[in-house]
Amino acid sequence: MNDMRTRRKFLRDVAGTVLGTGAASTALPAGRSATPGHSIPHDLHDYDFFIARVKFDSVADENPWNMRSDGEKYLLEEFSKVVRCKVKIPGRGGVNAFNAVVDLNYADDLHKLPFLFMTASGHFSFNDTQKQNFKSYVEQGGFIFMDDCVSHRLPGDFFYRSSCQLLEHLFGKAAVKEINTGHEIFHNVYDFSRVGIPYMQGMKWPHRGIFVEDRLAVILTSTDLHCGWVDRSHSWFGGPGIRRRFGSGTHCYYEAIKMGINLIMYVLSH
Repeated sequence: MNDMRTRRKFLRDVAGTVLGTGAASTALPAGRSATPGHSIPHDLHDYDFFIARVKFDSVADENPWNMRSDGEKYLLEEFSKVVRCKVKIPGRGGVNAFNAVVDLNYADDLHKLPFLFMTASGHFSFNDTQKQNFKSYVEQGGFIFMDDCVSHRLPGDFFYRSSCQLLEHLFGKAAVKEINTGHEIFHNVYDFSRVGIPYMQGMKWPHRGIFVEDRLAVILTSTDLHCGWVDRSHSWFGGPGIRRRFGSGTHCYYEAIKMGINLIMYVLSH
């Protein structure tokens, strides 16, 4: 709890000087071992910001938890051009594809990670330990972005529905609120106040989330935003004159990246 608060104060300072220079983070102690089930590199303490991908089981399909690993890489590369702080850029493939991987069966070190990302295309359910660790992380200051990944073999909104059920079970149905496009995540850096989360593909369900007091702590989307992060070649989604290979999206890579930057800046400043 104290580590998260210390980190958030530091990150607020970084976010407050968006065009200034970054400072050294003290988020993770050097030279420790990752908890079994986690894959957290020792060097994360050298960076100001990073994203951890959540590892979990879902119904077998083409898009499990680790799909589209280049999404975080491209997002963080673009973010590092906008905000001059020290950002860890993932490598390509294998164990280097993510900044960190966490398993919610283990609580160790979760509170030191500012931003968790979850995606898949199939239904999933958590055991009691995973539920408790998810809830504790959120309530103690963490942020989780949950984004439905569209399967082209079995199209549907299975991950989105499972996520809604999980959030309602953990926090109560009334606590899962639609996020109005007037919220600051839609205009803190780039203005999406008229469109909300950019639409790549999938079903257009409302953006939903969990608030802890006035802080947005969980955001759930159905429009495959992270696949937009991957589309650096501009061959998959939306945009004038762009051949759409997937879905029927109306937005493209640049808009997906900009919305991702808005999410990061919200985490940095809250």
